[in-house]
Amino acid sequence: MSAKKRVGIIGAGIVGTALAYYLSEYPDMEVTVFDKGSIGSGTTAKSAGTVCLFDDSVSHEFWPVRLHGFQTYTAMEREEPGSAGFQKTGTLVVATDQGVEDFVKKGIQNAIAAGYTGEYWTDGDKIHKIIPDLTLEGVLGAGYTADDGYFDATMISNTYANKARAKGAKVMIFTEVTGVTTKGGRVTGVETNKGPFKFDVVVDASGPWARQTGRLTGIELPIWHTKAEVFILEPQPKLGYLFPVLKYPRFYARLEHEDIFICKAHLTMNLSDPQHAGIWNPDDLPLRGGAEEYFLNFLFDQLEQYYPRLLSSGKKNDWVGYRAETPDFLPILGDSPVEGYLLNVGFGGNGVIEAPSAGVDMAKYIATGEKSALIERLAFKRFETLGHNPFEA
Repeated sequence: MSAKKRVGIIGAGIVGTALAYYLSEYPDMEVTVFDKGSIGSGTTAKSAGTVCLFDDSVSHEFWPVRLHGFQTYTAMEREEPGSAGFQKTGTLVVATDQGVEDFVKKGIQNAIAAGYTGEYWTDGDKIHKIIPDLTLEGVLGAGYTADDGYFDATMISNTYANKARAKGAKVMIFTEVTGVTTKGGRVTGVETNKGPFKFDVVVDASGPWARQTGRLTGIELPIWHTKAEVFILEPQPKLGYLFPVLKYPRFYARLEHEDIFICKAHLTMNLSDPQHAGIWNPDDLPLRGGAEEYFLNFLFDQLEQYYPRLLSSGKKNDWVGYRAETPDFLPILGDSPVEGYLLNVGFGGNGVIEAPSAGVDMAKYIATGEKSALIERLAFKRFETLGHNPFEA
């Protein structure tokens, strides 16, 4: 009987735990996950969890990735209610320009072809049946489906971790990886605050810490950061209707119990403004801070234009997360310049959408050596010709 392949995964967020579960389905894998915090903490805990059937967060090139994510989580929820935290509220995607309108219409076609509902409305009365308080001046139309909603990414991470444990994987929380050991240019294991571990393969799934983690092997990953600043608003008075996931090109919102979670869309950041984006160490950054002046100004401007009713809301909470971005805003999957050190990083604001497909494909590659089209498309080597980060290291 051949020895099992030993795989260490750095990061127990949704990306790392998904990979752990799909790897654990291969009987010849011995899987250990490390996280210096708890399962589903870090960026995962700061996720909106909106795996919508159509919006502009993921290009149509990756429609199968979006669909697979949505179907994975809804199946998880059916198998064990509450395991994915699914709240079926529907989604309304508002088009304020022709490009968004074209994108949404294509997304609706994809959703219908996959067996879901979707409509595009230019009739303001129909839009107002979903959200009566929207201001429709300057709005071309809106796409709507009643079939989706939002998920709880931390719940999903814990579900993946429990499923992986049931198949023999180890998940070590409050265990910080402090070093990656190599011999002859190949990874041999990791050092942690709880001692050394030997591995045949180490996978970086450390999210916004990927630049720091990569440096443990001497790799300078093309990872930088944008902020996910969020307000939790308490409508005054209560809305009195089911609030869907609401997507505008520049912000999005959803229910948070009886309140409203609202955040700036990550691709609208001003990359030349150090308040919005940069190369940071997440350990040095505050976890609160949604009330910075520029974000307040942005939020009030958007609400005044499109949803003035929320301007009278009370602020229940605010926080900020940090997204790991790459120069082309797509993740990095597969090999790195160090043999045996694999990458599953750079998901930006789309880790919840993309984690299942990345996990399935990365697990298959680790177990069999077979690279999927997704891994080939998102390989690290593409940055050899793409160019440099928009920031100095």
